[in-house]
Amino acid sequence: MDINKLSTHLNGTQAAGQKAQATGVSSAADAKGNAADKVTLDGYNFKKNEVLFARSEYDKQAQAAFERVKTMKAQLNEFDQAKTESAEKAASTPIGETLNSPDVWENIARKILDS
Repeated sequence: MDINKLSTHLNGTQAAGQKAQATGVSSAADAKGNAADKVTLDGYNFKKNEVLFARSEYDKQAQAAFERVKTMKAQLNEFDQAKTESAEKAASTPIGETLNSPDVWENIARKILDS
């Protein structure tokens, strides 16, 4: 790229642009014809990095979901064990408290009415 053919809009003069127009050659045509002037991102690993980032985020979400499932399963096992012993013991577990909560039943009734 020839620095003399650049448009000089930045410094307020149009001399280089006028010179290029006078010769019939525009700086855009020069840039179009010269592949070395183009910016290319093909050499960078953006796509590979995006895939690695997405895979890492997916693994984090999967691990968090697995932990929630394990916690829920442990609570269900605790509820089932307490239910075999007595109803009062089952009501004192986290799931038993959730089942007996008026807020939960209110939400269920609201969803039934909305549908």
